[in-house]
Amino acid sequence: MTIKQELEGDWNTIAGNVKEKYGQITDDELRQVEGKADQLIGLIQRRTGQTREQVAAYVDSLCQGECSATERVSQLAREYAESTSQAVQEGYHQVADRARQGYEQTADAVAHRPMESVIAALSIGLITGIAIGISIGAAHRPEPTWRDRWTR
Repeated sequence: MTIKQELEGDWNTIAGNVKEKYGQITDDELRQVEGKADQLIGLIQRRTGQTREQVAAYVDSLCQGECSATERVSQLAREYAESTSQAVQEGYHQVADRARQGYEQTADAVAHRPMESVIAALSIGLITGIAIGISIGAAHRPEPTWRDRWTR
């Protein structure tokens, strides 16, 4: 038997297929049973005279066709997520390898030239501190208003 969520999720498609096969069923009748499998089966059975088993099999086949399409979309989404996850992991490993290489090169440079490394680090720190101090301490003039610009 069909699951209620399946019927509700694909109701427009299922209703279109029911109307196509059973033209004597109206839109109003389909709106009254919208999303309710048992009521849909009863409606089709009353209007067509078919057995409940025949109608239930037809409704199940509609839901199975829709569900297989839904399952295919879900499968494609999972495959995409897996491939994206693999790409992110590969990118992470590349970045980690480059960072490790940079650290090793820096450690090697400091080990071979300790005085030059200390002087370079102090110089960079001093220049950065001066730049930050100038940007913080600079007098900021307020932006003139439209009235000030107009009177000039």
